[in-house]
Amino acid sequence: MRTKKINGLSIIVLLIAFCVTANSLQAQIGHGGKPYTFSKQYLQLTAVPIELLPMQDNELLLKNEAVETKETGYIFGTNVTVNYNPNNSGLWEKLPNGDRLWRLSVKSKGAYSLNLVFDTFYIPQHSKLFIYTADKTYVTGAFTSENNNQQGTFATALYPSDEIVLEYYEKQEDSGMVKMELSTVVHAYKDLVHKSGTYGYSGSCNVNINCADGLDWQIQKRAVALILRYNGAHCSGTLLNNVRQDASPYFLTANHCVANYLSSLSKFVFVFNYESEDCQGQNEDTSYSINGATLLAKDYPSDFCLLKLNSKPTELMQPYYAGWDATPTSFVGAVGIHHPNGDIKKISTTDDALIFSKYEEDDPSYPDNTHFEFVWTTGTTEGGSSGSALFNLNKLVIGQLEGGAASCSSRDGEDYYGRIAYSWTNNNIADTAKRLNYWLDPDNTGQLVLQGYDPFDTLSVTSLQTATDDFFMLYPNPSSEYIVINNKQEEQFDFEIFTVIGQKVITAVAKQSGSRISVADLAEGLYFMRLKSNGTVTSKPFLIQR
Repeated sequence: MRTKKINGLSIIVLLIAFCVTANSLQAQIGHGGKPYTFSKQYLQLTAVPIELLPMQDNELLLKNEAVETKETGYIFGTNVTVNYNPNNSGLWEKLPNGDRLWRLSVKSKGAYSLNLVFDTFYIPQHSKLFIYTADKTYVTGAFTSENNNQQGTFATALYPSDEIVLEYYEKQEDSGMVKMELSTVVHAYKDLVHKSGTYGYSGSCNVNINCADGLDWQIQKRAVALILRYNGAHCSGTLLNNVRQDASPYFLTANHCVANYLSSLSKFVFVFNYESEDCQGQNEDTSYSINGATLLAKDYPSDFCLLKLNSKPTELMQPYYAGWDATPTSFVGAVGIHHPNGDIKKISTTDDALIFSKYEEDDPSYPDNTHFEFVWTTGTTEGGSSGSALFNLNKLVIGQLEGGAASCSSRDGEDYYGRIAYSWTNNNIADTAKRLNYWLDPDNTGQLVLQGYDPFDTLSVTSLQTATDDFFMLYPNPSSEYIVINNKQEEQFDFEIFTVIGQKVITAVAKQSGSRISVADLAEGLYFMRLKSNGTVTSKPFLIQR
């Protein structure tokens, strides 16, 4: 893994970390509250009935699964067809105030995780649904009428257990109105939620986004998401800005990621911030997910697909809408941010000049110059990376991954990314469902380069007074056991150390400049130190490597 020198970083990056909570693993967009049965006064309710699914042999499923490629994506589970709804399963109980409660427990013994697909889903206006693991350690919801969509379907992210509970609270005025048909339970025979160890199903040459190579990409990484399709971590993709900068949740991925699943886009789940807070991938992620999308545009020559997510990412998710460059030029050097083999977020870099090419090089029916072709310098891509964005060194999206020969065992293998510049008009095709510019430049301004957009203004916070780069120094950087603070302003000062997701790990007062601060108990990875001295606040990043 290549590392690079850590330089000073603006305080705005640290402020981004402050705004991200660190206690909600893979939480879907819910609306707060807690399940009715979590209150002590309701412990006298009848035990929830359990639906036990047919036994699955994890080792046999692993042995018999199909070969995965960048085109097929990463498979982690098997679909179990069920037919559960409030009319044919579970338990209804009437509550003292006249409302009703329906509960159902679903268990698939030995599953590393479970996720659910509802073919029918409608929550009436005053009622709410919670879903949680049987041990009550992982809770999502409340899902309400705001989670309804035009397709009338719903899907969940992963619950790290082999047994989960559905709990629906029905208000009297909503009696009999719920429509909830659970049609598929995905039994995970691979440990995608990493209950039994560290993260890391991708090849060993991949680099976590929160290692040194990702230091300068902490803003752009927030645009990248993992796509879950039922039993597979199918692809990666990226939120894109548009010329109106109105936070429309446009999402770029690859055509081949959706071509065979157009009827089930409403059941896709888009997982943001799926990353480890440290470099080694030993700390759990704090991710959030959005359910469902609709198709806007796609075509095969440059293998692009533009979706619109069913919900806008919330402030809690701290989204970033990546900028893009659709100019018909080549570039030297680029970065990919992606989820290889459904793993936590990785970063790959190339120092190469990007060559104009096409994916089907021997097929004369394919137009020329639809793709960039190059070899990675650090990192690689794998199944699950498809659809992920390629950024130029100005940090603008210039393409999305179709496939290629690159892997940890093929370091000289080329990868192919469909060019934004080609997809922009798709060779001047008239059909707006086969071109990007109709959606990303809806007013036809002709703009070909657009910077990224942060809808919650975390990139321009001015409430804190920042200091010059030489206000204080940290060394050694990278460090293994200790950090020395050289403060040039005054002798005594306050300092705090945060992880990249905003978790405070150290708060203290240093008595004098040159104080040595032990970091021996912190995991390897990227951290930020915020120092308060003489009425001034500033921050610097540093890296722990051992």
